[in-house]
Amino acid sequence: MTPSSSAVPELLTVEEFAARLRVGRSTVFMWIASNKMVLGIHYFKIEKTVRIPWSVELLASLSAVSAVTETPPVKYGGKNRHVINLDY
Repeated sequence: MTPSSSAVPELLTVEEFAARLRVGRSTVFMWIASNKMVLGIHYFKIEKTVRIPWSVELLASLSAVSAVTETPPVKYGGKNRHVINLDY
């Protein structure tokens, strides 16, 4: 019995993954650095190469992580400065 093509996820490069999500390559690396994408779950490393398995489960997992983790507003300056909300 051969596995169906939907059972085996397609492995994407960071550039391909970013293009499919319509985000920048640096955004994907920021997600990796901030642990929104977890090694072994959301992506794999083969030496220095990052590969991301494209699947419905990955997208659901990433959307669940982004819904839970909210970024606080950024404050600039002293006590008389207003909060700048960069989420728009």
